[in-house]
Amino acid sequence: MNLNLREMAVPIIGVLLIAVALVIPNTMIAYGISLVLAIAALFRPKQAILFLLIYFPLRSFLIELSPGLKLVGDLIIVFTFLRVLWDARKDWKSIFRFELFEWAFIAFILMGTVSAFLSGVVLTAIIFQIRAFVIMFLLLYIVKRLDITKRDIMNFLAVTLFVTVVLIIQGIVEKLSARSLLMPDQWVNRQLSKNNASRIYGLVNNPNVFAVYLTISGILIYYLKTLLPKSKLQWLLNIVLVVLAGTWILTYSRGTWIAFIIGIVIYFLFTRNWKFVLKAGLVAALGFALITVPVTKAAQWISSNTEIGEIVRTGAPEPNETFAIETTRIKETFQSDTFEKSKTTGRLFIVYKGFEIFKDYPVIGTGFGTFGDSASKVYSSPYYSQYDIRFNIYSDNQYIQVITQNGVVGVLLFAVFLLGMLVVFWKRRKQSDKAIPMLALLISVYWCGFIYNIWEDKTFTMYFYILTAVFLAYTSKKNTRLQ
Repeated sequence: MNLNLREMAVPIIGVLLIAVALVIPNTMIAYGISLVLAIAALFRPKQAILFLLIYFPLRSFLIELSPGLKLVGDLIIVFTFLRVLWDARKDWKSIFRFELFEWAFIAFILMGTVSAFLSGVVLTAIIFQIRAFVIMFLLLYIVKRLDITKRDIMNFLAVTLFVTVVLIIQGIVEKLSARSLLMPDQWVNRQLSKNNASRIYGLVNNPNVFAVYLTISGILIYYLKTLLPKSKLQWLLNIVLVVLAGTWILTYSRGTWIAFIIGIVIYFLFTRNWKFVLKAGLVAALGFALITVPVTKAAQWISSNTEIGEIVRTGAPEPNETFAIETTRIKETFQSDTFEKSKTTGRLFIVYKGFEIFKDYPVIGTGFGTFGDSASKVYSSPYYSQYDIRFNIYSDNQYIQVITQNGVVGVLLFAVFLLGMLVVFWKRRKQSDKAIPMLALLISVYWCGFIYNIWEDKTFTMYFYILTAVFLAYTSKKNTRLQ
C-alpha cells in the first residue's frame, strides 16, 4: 500500500493545524484555521474530503478542547460544494441532475421547513435542524460529481485505517484507566450510571456512535485487505480487525450488534458467501477472547490495585462487577420492568407522545425543531408544554420523529428516500459486486432507525453518503478506473 504524501497534503496539514488549535485553544485561531482549511477545499476537494474522515469521528473530542473548531467540517463541505458548482458552470443542467430518492429527500426538507414556520419555530432552530439533515447529504452530491479513481479509494481506506487505529487505542486505554486517561477532564468527571460506566465511549463520546463507526470501518478495512497482495501487511490488518472487534464488543451497543447481524444475514442470503460470514464470526470470537475478556479483567485488576481506583468517579462499577453489569444490561432488554420504565420515561413514552401529537397534526406534522430532533433538544419545542413533555427529549427513533414532525406527507417522502436507495442498489446489482453489500448495509440501517436518530449522526452519514456516491458514479458511468 504505497501512499503519496502529495495526495495527503490537506489531511496532513489539517492535522497539524488542528494540533495548534488544541495546544492554543483560542477561538479566533480556531476560526482562522477553519477558514484556511475551507479555502484549501476549493483547490483540493478530494483531499479535503479525506480530512473529513479524520475530523468528524474526532469532532466531539476536538470541540470539547477547542470549541472554535466546530465549524471546520461544515465549512469544508460548503466550500467543496461551491467548487463542484463552479466546475459544472458550463453544463448547468447537471447541477440539477438527481436520482428519485434525492428529489424525495429535498422535498422532505422543504416540507419540514414550511411546517416548522407554520408552527412558529424560531428561525435559528429551523436552520439548526436543516443543517443536521443536509450537511452530510451534500457529500452525496459532491462526491458523485468528482472524478473518483482507484487511487482515491485507496487513500480513503488508508485514512479510515489510520483513524480507526487511533480510536481503538484510545478506547482500550479508556477502559483500562476507568475513563481517567486520554480524554478531556470534563469527560473524566462526568457522572455515569453503572451500566454506562462499563462501556467504551471513545473519542466520539458516544458508545452507540462509536460502535456504528467501528462496524463501518471494520468492513472497509476488510475490503482494503482484499485489495492488497499477500504480505505482512495483511497480517497486520488481521490484528487490527481482531482488536477492533474486541473494542466493538466493549461498547456494549445492543442495537448495533443486532444491526450487524441483520446486515450479515441479508448479505449471506443474496451471496451465499459462507467464507465471509465465517471470517466475521471468527474475528468476533477472537476479539472477545483476546481483547474483550483480557481488557475487562485487566481493568478490574488496575482499579483494585492502583491509584486509579481512588480517582474513579461515582457510579463506576466495582472490581469484579463489570461482566455482571454487562450481562444484566443485555438481559434487561427483555425484562418486563424495563418495558414498563420505557413506557413512562423511555423510548416507548416518546413513541406514545409522538403519536399523540401526530393525531392532532396528521398531514404535514409540526415541522422541524418540534419533537425529538437535534434542534428541539437544543432550543426546546413550542409543543412540549402542551403535551406534558417536561424535558428536552432526543427521540432515539428516527421514524417517530419523522411521523410527528412531518405527518403523512413527510412519511411518504422519507419512505421514497429510503426505499429509493434500496431500489437503486438492487437494480444495479449486476453492474457492481458492491451493490449487495450496500443493500445489506442499508437494510441494517433501517433497523438502526428504530433505536437511533441515525440520519442525523454525522459520522455514519458521512461514510454512507460517500460510499453511495462512489457506487452511483461507478455504476452510472461504468468508470473502469475503479475496477
